[in-house]
Order: sequence, then C-alpha cells, then structure tokens
Amino acid sequence: MKKSEKWLPYIFLLPTLIVLLSLVIYPLFFSLRISFSNFSLGMTLENISFVGFKNFAHLFKDSYFLNGLKLTVFYIIGTSFTAFILGFGISLLLQKHFFGKKLIMNFLIIPMTTAPLVVGIIWRLIFAPDHSIINYLLSLIKINGPEWLSSPIWGFVAIVIAYIWEWTPFFIIMLSAGLASLPSDPFEAAIIDGAGFFQILRYLTIPLLKPIIFLVLLIRMTDAFRTFDVIYSLTKGGPGRSTQILSLVTYNTGLVYFQLGYASAMTYFMVLIVTLMAISLLRFMRTSK
Repeated sequence: MKKSEKWLPYIFLLPTLIVLLSLVIYPLFFSLRISFSNFSLGMTLENISFVGFKNFAHLFKDSYFLNGLKLTVFYIIGTSFTAFILGFGISLLLQKHFFGKKLIMNFLIIPMTTAPLVVGIIWRLIFAPDHSIINYLLSLIKINGPEWLSSPIWGFVAIVIAYIWEWTPFFIIMLSAGLASLPSDPFEAAIIDGAGFFQILRYLTIPLLKPIIFLVLLIRMTDAFRTFDVIYSLTKGGPGRSTQILSLVTYNTGLVYFQLGYASAMTYFMVLIVTLMAISLLRFMRTSK
C-alpha cells in the first residue's frame, strides 16, 4: 500500500504530462527539425530535403528579416525604457498618501488587463485618419496632427504609444511594490543629514531598487520582442513594412508566404536573441551590485 501511494501523485500528473508532451514538446522538436529543411506548406514528403544551416545563413542576407530586426531593436528600446521612466515617475508620486489613491491604482490596471487585440483596435480608432481623437485635441492648441497610420515614422510611433499605454501600469505596480518594501531607516538618516530628493533618489532609491528594476525590464523587453496582437490589429505591419517587427516578419514568412522551414529558422534565431538578451541583463545586474 505504501509503494502504491508513493506512485499515486505521478499517476495523477500523467494526463497533464501527456498533454504537455503532445501540445508543446512535440511541436517544439518538429519546428526545430523543419528549420533545417526547405519545407513549405503544400509540399509532398518527397520534395522536402535537408538543407542544413542554409536557412539560418540566409537570415543575414535577407533585407526583409534585417529590417524587421532593426525595427524590433528600436521598438524594444522605445517601448520598454519609455514605459519604465513613466512608470517609475508615477510610482514615486504614488508613494505619497492622498485621497483617491486606491481608486487611481484600480484605474491604472485597466489597460494591462485589456486583451492586446482590443488594445490595437482601440488605438486604431483613436488614430483613425477621418476622426482622430489625438489630432482633434492637438487642433485645440493650434497643432496640425500627422497622418498617424499612413506615415512610416508616425505609424511606428503609434505602435510604441499603444504598447506604452498598455504596459506602463505593469511598471507602476511592480515598482510601487518595490518602493514600499524598501527599509525606511536609510531614508530617514539621509533626510536628517540634509540630503535632497535627487540625492536620495540617486544614492539610495535606485541602488536599493536595482534588482526589481532589472527584473521588470527583463520581463517587458522579452515580451516586447514577441509583440504581435497589438501591432497586427493596429497597423498590420504597415504602411509598407514600417511596423513589421520580427514577430510579424515570421508570421508573414510562415503563414502568408508558406515558407515554414525558413520561418522556423527565424523563430529559433529570435529565441537565441531573447536568451542572449536575458543573460546579458542578468550578468549586468550581478556586476552592478
């Protein structure tokens, strides 16, 4: 009886493990295998051939992929760091107790809990060329707003704004929790010694908050790397290819042009970039302590 009880938890876990293996592990290895082939949708098994690292080597010659990589870098920098600066500033303001603070915190969560597809549609309506709300507000202060979704530059700015609106609350919540958990003794001693706000911020707040800062940046940078829903519902990668970051490039290559082997190679190259980015951030966090 004791021996059977020992294996009982594993028996209960077995159905979940079977589902995990069939829906996650097998497709993972299948996609890795076809990344080394010329596989495309509609091909017969006889026409599929092993091409080695040809797909991966072609990535560095493909202007479509390289343009998507460049836009992805700009997108990650523009979204993650701008959202962090805004979130950090607002979280500092929210450390003070005032009437309606809890209500404001509840409202701040709304963008983050909205489905990404809906976020894209909302901002598509806001940036709509015929009735742009932002352009109307700008016209009130005598500024002619741009054609947001028709211009390559402003189209890219539009997807950055949508992402910042959606995920700045994440930074606010995480950094507010981090600030609330900091010990009060060093700050009280600094105030007694006559330290100003910016001195306390530079020499106490930021160094003590550094692990949380790196953690939230790592989470959001890796998430920004694979953003798809918001951009697709907002601009569909346009105008032209001005907002096609790597996630959309991979989607178009695999599911529009049906080059599934090449798209799989793109995907694994993206995984490699995200992994290296995460390792670099973690090492920088350790060395900067």
